Amino acid sequence: MQEEGTPVHNYVYSSEMVEFVKAANGCCIFMEQLKGTEGRAFIIESVRHLSAVYSTFINTGESEPVLESPGEPTVTEQEWSALFQRVSMILGPHNDILRMAEEGEFDRSELVNHTISEDLADLYQELRDFTSIYSLGMEELMNDAAWELKERFGEHWGAKLLRVLLALHEMYVSGVDPTEKT
Repeated sequence: MQEEGTPVHNYVYSSEMVEFVKAANGCCIFMEQLKGTEGRAFIIESVRHLSAVYSTFINTGESEPVLESPGEPTVTEQEWSALFQRVSMILGPHNDILRMAEEGEFDRSELVNHTISEDLADLYQELRDFTSIYSLGMEELMNDAAWELKERFGEHWGAKLLRVLLALHEMYVSGVDPTEKT
């Protein structure tokens, strides 16, 4: 007979989940330490971190929530805004991207002006909230944070990550250096 909680233990400490947590934490640390990061280096490091987050996340498997209420968010509006501003300054005019309007948006055009900095700040918030809860070491909270992250991945942050990755990929292969004056 298995001990109660063993399936949760096996999930939150699986090698796939541990690899994802490392990638997510590395991505968050990168975004927290952007001061002094030059434009081209930012593009390359962002592509590296975002690719790692996506590729490790899709290997994490499935879980079911075990608690009644989700963990509390840890990223403040000020932290979100500071990251948004830092990325905006790094990318300058390359921060703007066009995307297809999503269902329910009030914009009447098919294309919507959007920013990489907004999507990156949103991704940071999702990943840092998750890693903060995960670092508490309470298996039920860790499990539920992973489940909630998986739900929101399908709802929005997976698409945001891919949208940012595509925009940065295009800048990378085009040789864009946001520090150069155009």
